[in-house]
Amino acid sequence: MKILVSHTASLPNVAPSGTASQSTTLSDSARAWNAIDGKSDPVYYHGSCTHTAHDQSDPWWRLLLPGIYRITAVSVTNRDELAERINNAEIRIGNSAENNGNNNPRCAVIPSIPAAQTATFQCGGMEGRFVNVYLPGAAKVLTLCEVEVYGAASLPNVAPSGTASQSTTLSDSARAWKAIDGNSDPVYYHGSCTHTAHDQSDPWWRLLLPGIYRITAVSVTNRDELAERINNAEIRIGNSAENNGNNNPRCAVIPSIPAAQTATFQCGGMEGRFVNVYLPGAAKVLTLCEVEVYGGTVRRL
Repeated sequence: MKILVSHTASLPNVAPSGTASQSTTLSDSARAWNAIDGKSDPVYYHGSCTHTAHDQSDPWWRLLLPGIYRITAVSVTNRDELAERINNAEIRIGNSAENNGNNNPRCAVIPSIPAAQTATFQCGGMEGRFVNVYLPGAAKVLTLCEVEVYGAASLPNVAPSGTASQSTTLSDSARAWKAIDGNSDPVYYHGSCTHTAHDQSDPWWRLLLPGIYRITAVSVTNRDELAERINNAEIRIGNSAENNGNNNPRCAVIPSIPAAQTATFQCGGMEGRFVNVYLPGAAKVLTLCEVEVYGGTVRRL
């Protein structure tokens, strides 16, 4: 039995558009993406459920959506046996990658779900690009046979409509436009990340939008190795081309982003057509595997 409310049914399940991961994986047949494969078969041994390693502390499952979404409800299908394992799991939604997204605001606590059943939890339009199912405690196992996330994009990613440039380019496979190609693959050697020349002073990456935009948030995906290189980079937004746009007002400082992870920084509706990632200091290297800019047009130029 699936419990759905009327307004949820009118919104799409956006989960299949995202990327799933989990804290650990028991076997190849229990990978994170099984929870968004469109099959709600609750029989674990049919191979359409996730499963973390046995006796893990604080296991989690995470969905990274392709943008910031306003989420009204989340449905979870439990397995047919050992149904009590899901008891007291938490659904968390937000834009922070801190603690793998498990520190984001809580939509609901799952007290229990009967074996082989689906329960729907209302989230009241919470906004975020991370949707986590987090099971706090020692010696836990998290198994999900399907997760459906009902909602709609809050604001579009406008970055692909702009033109990217950077201070220097290490090679043809590391050009500035790689950060807005829609491919957030964090493995640098797969060829979808930017890279400035080695040991440059004050390297920067810049997006020139086709008009003046009101920008609510910027998401940055870091590379899989040498993740510390991005530490203390600044996101700057405005309309001035002075100093290649790096003198515009600051939205945020990036203290760090874990390797191969995405972090989202709130910009509160700052206006501008330049969005820069600027890394002040000597002997620096700037690498970005994806930059997403969420906002709406104020005026086209």
